[in-house]
Amino acid sequence: MKKKILVVDDSSSNVLLLQSFLEDEGFDIQIAFSGKEAIKTVSNYKPDIILLDLMMPGVSGIDVMDSIDSAIPVIMISANKDAALVKEAKEHGIKAYIQKPIDFDEILAEIQKLV
Repeated sequence: MKKKILVVDDSSSNVLLLQSFLEDEGFDIQIAFSGKEAIKTVSNYKPDIILLDLMMPGVSGIDVMDSIDSAIPVIMISANKDAALVKEAKEHGIKAYIQKPIDFDEILAEIQKLV
């Protein structure tokens, strides 16, 4: 059975790149373009792991973390390099923090550690 990954980012280009890459790696991918959409999707899709953008308008990545089952591992992806924000994200339970631009090998390595 394929592992299920939810990819959440307000940038459609980032979402589509990750979706294409991860599907090629054999994962079942669901996408969401906002934090609000991600929260709705989690309950129906029940992902094994979530790749989550930190900075999104409206409902941020941290807001999503506070609204979902903490048993689902989350890899946070962001262009933000603010150490305090990274620390805050880690306090909310993320398993890894990857900085943009997206490094597919790094993302795949982190996913393989968690699934």
